[in-house]
Amino acid sequence: MSVRGDVPALSPEVAAAFDGIGAPARGVLLSVRELIFTVAAELPGTGGVREYLAWGQPAYRPLRDGVGTAVRLGEHGPGTPALLVHCRTSLIQDFRSVAGHMEFSGRRAVLLGPGAPLPLAELRIMIELALSYRGR
Repeated sequence: MSVRGDVPALSPEVAAAFDGIGAPARGVLLSVRELIFTVAAELPGTGGVREYLAWGQPAYRPLRDGVGTAVRLGEHGPGTPALLVHCRTSLIQDFRSVAGHMEFSGRRAVLLGPGAPLPLAELRIMIELALSYRGR
């Protein structure tokens, strides 16, 4: 799946992290990665995003200090791709109010079906909420 926007090449470290994820989940997460860069480009307050590794997983944080919180991509159990956020935010609760029909795990993860179409509209809103998050 291609999402519009400029998506930078993977650094060797981030590429290695994606390579450690099984093929079906990896494809889903690479598509979510594209969406993260697209959404960040549409949010001028973020200044874009920085891609790095956190807990060994690809992570994305706004370039501007004091704006938003990091989003990580990884597996929640073998073969289950997930978008992860800091558990001490209210983001998963906020995400549930936007997309209650989706599957969540605790206060940290949005689970994505590796064989199902990506819910792009819902993910776009979730990414926007995370990248513009202000602690409450």
